[in-house]
Amino acid sequence: MQRVRDYIVLGTPQWIALALLLAFTAQCVWLVQHRGFTTAEQDHIWAGRQQLEVGAIPRLYTYSPLVNSAAAAPLILDRERSFTDNPTPERVQREVRRLRWMLRIPFLLAGILLGVSVWYVSRRLYGNAGGYIALALYCFSPALVMGAASIDEGVPASWGVFGIVFTAIAISHNLYAPLRKWRYRTLLLALSTVIAVASHPATVVVLPLALAFMMYLAPGKRPQGVAVLLIALVPAFIGIFALYRFDPGALRFGMDLREWLTYDPSRARHLLFGDWQRFLVRFNPAVSLLALVCIITFATWRRTQYFGNSAPLLTVAALLYLSVITPATLHATLWVLPFLFVFIGGICADLLETRRWKWALAAIALLLIENAWFCLWMVGNTARV
Repeated sequence: MQRVRDYIVLGTPQWIALALLLAFTAQCVWLVQHRGFTTAEQDHIWAGRQQLEVGAIPRLYTYSPLVNSAAAAPLILDRERSFTDNPTPERVQREVRRLRWMLRIPFLLAGILLGVSVWYVSRRLYGNAGGYIALALYCFSPALVMGAASIDEGVPASWGVFGIVFTAIAISHNLYAPLRKWRYRTLLLALSTVIAVASHPATVVVLPLALAFMMYLAPGKRPQGVAVLLIALVPAFIGIFALYRFDPGALRFGMDLREWLTYDPSRARHLLFGDWQRFLVRFNPAVSLLALVCIITFATWRRTQYFGNSAPLLTVAALLYLSVITPATLHATLWVLPFLFVFIGGICADLLETRRWKWALAAIALLLIENAWFCLWMVGNTARV
């Protein structure tokens, strides 16, 4: 218990992070309250019922067993509840609101935990300033707020991808230490892989990238790095197979990557740029401007060219390239955002240590305020659709 208490520190940085996460949660709660179930959400629910009740391969969303199961499990566990004896309009409306909460709450929790992960990683890498900026961008990202308030594979897959990359980096830093220092992180890597791949199979593309980071950071322990990754993949495969109900046919259909990784740049460009509102939900003006400034700063200022900044930027570049050449566009651009926010937080933290830090702080604060306003405006418009 003493070790657990040592990790729980509540100071000013933690309270500020908690306030930002509460703002994120409030937006999600408001959306859950005001949005009915979309067609995609209903399809996830019915796909999950097909998997859990009759063990059938679902007609839709065969590639997302974790999301399907998470969406349908509360409904199946609550099947005995009935209001057919007195189906008044008020009672029906109350039941619908209850179902919205019951079925969407796992995805809201995933969104909150991804935000906690972004805060933890960025603060460890760049200090409080970098953590605040990365978390503020995350908590007022329209795409992530909408994803966390919906039955959707985007946020769980993003959380898994984020976990794979940064857990692999954490393991590589500890490969020179005794086994007890990184054995729990190996289990965390396996869990991240299950969450990512069972939410969307195309996330397997980050595993080679995670291995490359491990090889770079621990050149004297490369065999051990490969062994750790292979050891983590064993329980990860068992977990994914279990979510497919140990059905080889369902696993084969769900893990078929041809639909997602086929070279098709024309379709990818249409998916991303064919609807500018969809593009702006992911890359709104403030985020786009911050990203451009930070990339230019990284390219021209040697002080910023260290691994803590390079790793998230390389991940962003790899996932954006995937989104440009394959039909996985709408999914991969969402996976990009947590890494992009961490990278922006790192470069901005470096800028705040220069002699002109007051000017940098004013510009960053202005862009963060614009980003928050844009997010609130987009979320409000989405709820009214």
